[in-house]
Amino acid sequence: MKKLYILLSCIGSSFLFSQEINLGNFSGSIESNSQWYQDDEDLGFDAGEQRFRSNNYFKLDYTQGKISAGLQYEAYLPTSLLGYSDKLEDNGIATYYARYKGDKLDVTAGNFYDQFGSGLIYRSWEDRQLGVNNSLRGVRVGYTPNNHTTIKGILGKQRRGFEATEASIHGVDAETNILKAFDKSATSTLNLGLSYVGKHEEYVGSNEVVPSNVSNYGARLNYYGRSGFYGGAEYVLKGEDVLVQNGNISNKLFDGNAFLFNLGYSKRGFGINSTFRRMENMGMFSQRSLSDPSSNQFNEGNLNYIPALTKQHDYLLTNIYVYQAQPNLSFLNQQIGEIGGQLDIYYNFAKGTALGGKYGTKLAINGSYWNGINAEFDNGSYDAGFFDFGKKFFHDVNFEVSKKWSPKFSSIFTYMHAYYDKGIVEGGNYNHIISNVVVGDFLYKITNKNSVRAELQHLQSKRDKKNWAAAVLEYSHNYKWGFYVSDMYNYGNDNPDKRFHYYSVGGSYTQNTTRLQLNYGRQRGGLICVGGVCRYVPENNGFTLNLQHSF
Repeated sequence: MKKLYILLSCIGSSFLFSQEINLGNFSGSIESNSQWYQDDEDLGFDAGEQRFRSNNYFKLDYTQGKISAGLQYEAYLPTSLLGYSDKLEDNGIATYYARYKGDKLDVTAGNFYDQFGSGLIYRSWEDRQLGVNNSLRGVRVGYTPNNHTTIKGILGKQRRGFEATEASIHGVDAETNILKAFDKSATSTLNLGLSYVGKHEEYVGSNEVVPSNVSNYGARLNYYGRSGFYGGAEYVLKGEDVLVQNGNISNKLFDGNAFLFNLGYSKRGFGINSTFRRMENMGMFSQRSLSDPSSNQFNEGNLNYIPALTKQHDYLLTNIYVYQAQPNLSFLNQQIGEIGGQLDIYYNFAKGTALGGKYGTKLAINGSYWNGINAEFDNGSYDAGFFDFGKKFFHDVNFEVSKKWSPKFSSIFTYMHAYYDKGIVEGGNYNHIISNVVVGDFLYKITNKNSVRAELQHLQSKRDKKNWAAAVLEYSHNYKWGFYVSDMYNYGNDNPDKRFHYYSVGGSYTQNTTRLQLNYGRQRGGLICVGGVCRYVPENNGFTLNLQHSF
């Protein structure tokens, strides 16, 4: 509470001092996500003693001119929702900050979020659905000497629950538009960026190899042209550090590296984008113990941002077999990372053409392919080539056709073919799974304010739980009310006693900046992913209440 009093005193002093000039502005938000779990004998789910769980967030910001301050209060009462870290418990002020943002100087003290380049070397961010908040608590200084150059430095400790990790993190990032430096009227951009991120963590033990300091370096170059072409490349060198597996610390040091390359072209009605990424031993954590997968089931303490570079699908059955990036070195699993890429193609068939019809047709094609990296392991060390593709982890080939048939009726047709190595992605002794998914998504506008949407889905597979069918029906009224019913049926399971329905029914009400949602149903166990980053959720059953309000 002492931190709260200090922060509110600072805000109050600024407010009183500014009464004759500017009263400033308060803004914020409230979010509450609660579940009342119910026992489900069929699923084998026991709600236990803590049937009611909730995650709650209150954010308050104050801005006056170039000065701003704020805090975020969080309450996990009586404990956090299933699938969230056990560090998220009780309640209190989780983050707070004070900031000065001038024309050239930008200084933040307290908790802050930032990103260097694509995030391969450093990113701090928040996603409540995933239970991620790895902000740094310390000082951030940014300086913009001109309109094409930015320099920033960070120093602090990473948040974990309501506390901070043991190591201190420091870094510097600089980026400049080379074309603007030589020609102020240049309309294209060629941005050169350089990054450094270091970690200092004391070690008390008998292993003399363990370093107290680890340094990581990155460089990037990105081009955006008026002609529609764009591209970029980024390379990160991870400094030498020990490897922690099953609580054991190696007596050797291992470095790592990552290379990211993208190239694309875009014009009206057409776009193509390709991405290649190779990562070797690129797991970067703010605390040495968190680099051990056996003791970090909630994937906490990440310093860098490594999403799966695959299509983020929107439907129930296309999200059963989702890929997670595999950046880590593991002698136990004989893995050193991943290599692969993704290709996206978009094309709009014009109105009045044979394929466009009266209202036009949109086509999106996507493909991604990910492998391990071949390596020779010998006596606690390994050797690997740069472009040496190893065991196949995942592929996804899909296309989506969006078509408006009339002013009232439109549809989206999706097909997906996927290869998924369950043992690699989820762990355990599992075979790979090949699946084919077909989705029909239909929208009918009854009036300008009322609509009905229906989905029909099917997944075919000869392994794992085999075939699935799913259906969704939604009704939206007056932009405020929404109701839905959905069901996923695992009708192809070899075990008749496991052919479950995962049903759900609910509704929502929206008024200005307030949204309330209530639903009841079963949650299929598995990975829930947002932007290529995932968390595991166990199967469960119960009521869910969500409230969001901003002011």
